[in-house]
Amino acid sequence: MLLGLQIYFVLSSLILFFYALKNYKVAVFSFSYALGINIIPLFWMPYYSMDIARIAGIPLAYLPIIASGVALIIKSRLKIKKDFLILFLIMILFIGYTFVTTLVIHPFTVKNFVYWAAWPMNLLIFLGAITFFSNTGETLAQAVIKSTATILIIGCIIGIFRYLLGINYDANFMPVVNRNGTVIFTVMITPLLFYLYSQRKINQKQFFLFLAIIFFTLLFIFSRSGIIGFLAGIILYYLKPSAKNLGKIFVITALVVMVFYSGIANKSLNRLERTMTTINMLEKGEQLDSSMGDYHRVMLLTIAVEIIKYNFWCGTGLGLENYREAFHKVSTNYSHDSKAHNFYVSYFAELGLIGYCILMTILVLIYKQLAPMNSKYRAFRVTFWVIAIMMTMNEYILLPEIWFYFGMLSGISYKYKKDKSYAIWLYRKKNFSFS
Repeated sequence: MLLGLQIYFVLSSLILFFYALKNYKVAVFSFSYALGINIIPLFWMPYYSMDIARIAGIPLAYLPIIASGVALIIKSRLKIKKDFLILFLIMILFIGYTFVTTLVIHPFTVKNFVYWAAWPMNLLIFLGAITFFSNTGETLAQAVIKSTATILIIGCIIGIFRYLLGINYDANFMPVVNRNGTVIFTVMITPLLFYLYSQRKINQKQFFLFLAIIFFTLLFIFSRSGIIGFLAGIILYYLKPSAKNLGKIFVITALVVMVFYSGIANKSLNRLERTMTTINMLEKGEQLDSSMGDYHRVMLLTIAVEIIKYNFWCGTGLGLENYREAFHKVSTNYSHDSKAHNFYVSYFAELGLIGYCILMTILVLIYKQLAPMNSKYRAFRVTFWVIAIMMTMNEYILLPEIWFYFGMLSGISYKYKKDKSYAIWLYRKKNFSFS
């Protein structure tokens, strides 16, 4: 089975790569096709561990996305615009810093090299996407977002059927992707449905149907982070105070509560209730025991904080091997040597204060590249915030899909910011603020 999967992903990725290089329209939509490679032909497969489904240390699911990203890099020729220069230079600084702390200070291993190499690859994918889409018309960019949303909605439908037919134990529609990774892809598209609806690229019936499909998929994946991210996206999008927006939030919240207490979402509801129980116990200073579901998460967070104390400035270096070495130095009564399932804590431990500040600077600059919240591209920054919230519950920042999204949305925003209407809006905003 593994050999067959490896052959399938390598061949499909190579075909996508060369086809994208040859055809401009394929290059534009190659990200959607890459997601499709991970979903549609594999609908019949049960879940196959992402830790096992690898080639040369790279998860098989990443190969089509990398092929798409590299094709965009080549097609865009990475002509870095002046507006992106500071971001580009800080990315180079981050790559240099992590190379030294991961592969020079610590012993060189193949696993650590693959882990480190994922960063320059993802940052290049981001730069390729931002360059490409900053030179693409809005109509074509909207078509790309719609095609991506369509593929993921098809995936959600497949996932629900996989669960109901017993092919898989949950509604994860990507058989070689960890369910938390699938959840991130799914939730990321939710705010962009609002954008498509606001731009009349989907009608009202499609909009509500797509939201419902995503919500039920997340319920049947039994993901706490997914449900929280989904609801956060809706609330953040309608956060601007108005009777109309508050009414929409109330109606959606009421529908969600009805679904939760209808009995079909008991497993997801139990997981959310368990989270609240854990938070209440920690607030009261009570200790969790090993029989409780969140015991391991709390222990991993506690040990991660200890790792940070002992590796404060430069961190442990990237990679699970380096992290585990530091883990066993500080942990004497707990042997489950995994990361903390929290991007902010885990990466502080791996990067140290210096590297962490560099990475946060990159993310802040990406956020600033996105169109403002009170523009027609409001959903772009909401997407960023949703990912930021979900990263408190996982650490899948290395998913190439995230960096493609960030690059695509930043590129579209660049076009908007260069438009005369944005200049007029900015002028009025400044005048208003000084009055």
